[in-house]
Order: sequence, then C-alpha cells, then structure tokens
Amino acid sequence: MADRGQTTGDMNIMEISMDPTTPTDEAAAAAATLAGRAWPRLVIKMLSPLILAAVAVIVFGLLAITVGPRFLPYQALVVRSGSMAPTIPTGSVVFYHKVSAPQVKVGQVIVFARPGQPSERVTHRVFKIATGQAGPYFVTKGDANGVPDDWRVPAVGTGWVASFHVPVVGYILYDLQSTTARLLLLLIPALLLGAITLYEIWRDRGRGERT
Repeated sequence: MADRGQTTGDMNIMEISMDPTTPTDEAAAAAATLAGRAWPRLVIKMLSPLILAAVAVIVFGLLAITVGPRFLPYQALVVRSGSMAPTIPTGSVVFYHKVSAPQVKVGQVIVFARPGQPSERVTHRVFKIATGQAGPYFVTKGDANGVPDDWRVPAVGTGWVASFHVPVVGYILYDLQSTTARLLLLLIPALLLGAITLYEIWRDRGRGERT
C-alpha cells in the first residue's frame, strides 16, 4: 500500500513540474496587452502638442487681425484677390504700419479705400506720385496687372504701408471670423483634450485594477 501511495505522489509531482508553459503564456499575453496599449499612448503624446500648437497659432492669428488693430498701431487684412500675385498671393494676411502721406514712396505697397466703394479695401503698389488741381495723389498698380489703376488716391493725411505678409494663413482666418467658426474653434480643441483626459483616467484605472 505504501508503494502505491508513493507512486501516486510521484505522478502528481511529475504532472506539476512538467507544466512549464503556463507562466510563459501568461507573460506573452501580458506583453501583447502592454504592446497593444502602448501605441495609442504614443499617438496621443505625439498629437497633443501638435493640436495645442495649431490651436495657439489660429487663436493668435484671430487676435492679431481682429483685436490687435484696435489697441496697437497697425492694421491686418486678408488679401482675397490675385492682383498683387506673386508678391502677395491670395489668402495672405498683410500687416500695415501707419505713415504720413509725404513719407510714402514709389514702390511701396499701401492699402486704401477703393474710390467710389469706400467699404472695399485695396492693397496695391504705388506706381507714381503726381500732383493735380486737388493736390498730390498716388497712382497705384497691382503687380499682376498690366496697367496702372484708373483711379487716383489722394496723398493727404496719414495712411497705411505694408510691413510684411504671411501667406496662406488668411484662408483659414477669414473663414474663422464668423461666430460659428469661433465657437467650433473653442469646442473642437476642448473635446479633443477632454477625450485625451478620459483616456488617461481610464488607463490609470486599468493599471490600478491589474495591481
């Protein structure tokens, strides 16, 4: 009877000792799980700074062309025609500084109210400065146009001369000046950041449960 008991005990020991696959399988499964969860975190870490940077640039641009000119001595306008291409392409944001009319020189780019249509702003280059019966005036011309403009811009008082321009950005900022677009500009980043925060909470909670 003792021999049978001993044999049974040996068999049980052998069965336990010859099962080395369970820890390895568990380790492989854990590694696969960690690997599967690693790539979303990597993507989020890469996208978060890009999203914040893009939002910051757009917000700064909107402030620069809407709020800034009310408090600082400059103007910023979006070019919506190709008359100054290729020097200033369509969709550019042009920034202007104020000067007195006598300081404006031939070759400088100015912005002015189109004669006969005061609500329209035109950005053209000074082609010539002349004097008529009503006083000095500017003859302007778009770089893409073959001939000078047929109007005369009075060279009196103060005006705005282009300092520099930023290409392409104007397409985005012009569309974002509507109330709906501004709300979306605030809502979309908030939703994205909220989703990232929820993911981080879910990930930390999952770690706690495994521990």
